[in-house]
Amino acid sequence: MFRSASPFEVVTRRSLLLGALGGAGVGVAAAVGKSVWKKKSVTAWLFPPTSLPPFDLPPVPELVDMVGRPVQGFSSAHLAGRRTVLNVWASWCPTCQEEHAQLLALAKRNLAPIYGVDVRDPPAQTARFLAAHGNPFTAVGRVESRNDLMRALGARTLPATFIVGPDLVVEWSYKWALTEEVIEREIAPRLAAGKVAATGA
Repeated sequence: MFRSASPFEVVTRRSLLLGALGGAGVGVAAAVGKSVWKKKSVTAWLFPPTSLPPFDLPPVPELVDMVGRPVQGFSSAHLAGRRTVLNVWASWCPTCQEEHAQLLALAKRNLAPIYGVDVRDPPAQTARFLAAHGNPFTAVGRVESRNDLMRALGARTLPATFIVGPDLVVEWSYKWALTEEVIEREIAPRLAAGKVAATGA
C-alpha cells in the first residue's frame, strides 16, 4: 500500500534533484570550459609546424659559378642555425622563369641565403638557364623524385618558396610565383626581423 510523501520528504527530494541538476550544470560548464581551452591549440594540432627532415641534395653536375667553380649542393646542416630561403624550382617551369627576376632582386638585398631545390631538371639545361639569367642561389641541390624533403614541404607544384627558421621549422610558405608585392609584404619583413634578432641590433 502506497503512502503519500510528507512535506519534508518532498522538500528533500526537490533539493536533491536541484542539487543534481546544478552539479550536472557545473560539470557541463567545466567540460565546455575545458573544450574552449583546448581549442586554443586545435590549430597547432591540426596544422603542426613543419620541421624539415635530415636531407642531403647532390649538386647539379654541370653548374658552375661566375669564376668557373662548381656550385655545391646542400644539406639540412647548411640551413641549420640561421634563417634561410628555400626555393623549389625548375628551368623547364614557365612560372619559375617568370619569378626568377624576383629571386635575383631578393638575393641582392642580402637578407638571407637563398637555396635552390632543382626538380627533375636536365643538368645541362639548369646550367644554361642560370648562366643566361643569373644565379640567385647560395647552393643548388638536385631532386629527381619525390623524396622526404619534398613530402615534408608539400611542394606538389612549382615554384614554391619557404622561409626556414634556424631550428629547421618552416616559418612561411608560398606556393606560386613570387612577385615584388609578396616579397615586400611577406618575405622582406620576416627576413629583416630575423636578421636583427640574430645580430642583436
